[in-house]
Amino acid sequence: MNNDPPPYVPAVDESYVWSSATLFRYIARALRVSARHLPWKIAQQMHAQGGSGEAEASSAFPPATGLQALELEDYNWRVDVTHDNIEATKAQGWHVLHRLLLLAQVHRCEALELARENLVLPAVLEFEVFAWP
Repeated sequence: MNNDPPPYVPAVDESYVWSSATLFRYIARALRVSARHLPWKIAQQMHAQGGSGEAEASSAFPPATGLQALELEDYNWRVDVTHDNIEATKAQGWHVLHRLLLLAQVHRCEALELARENLVLPAVLEFEVFAWP
């Protein structure tokens, strides 16, 4: 049995916290999944179209694709969950990425983050995990 007193947590006036209309801007919600949910062909196309986020901080895909995605580093992306991005993935024929964005949208996420080290989605959701070279 632990008899230590709980750590000190200053009291917060709830009305102050909830009265801030902009608080939500600082609490981002992102669906983080393995980039291996994308077929290697799509990953290569996305990598070729985007630059490295370290090299170019504002590196987004060219307007021709319609997809606004930021390649944070090689084969790691952040795609904002927007109507335009959802439509762009549909127009590109990138159905897997389209489904991932829809999943993020359903769960009211602001972004979809794809990275190799992220976990794969549960098999019950029927998202394939692709083999990459």
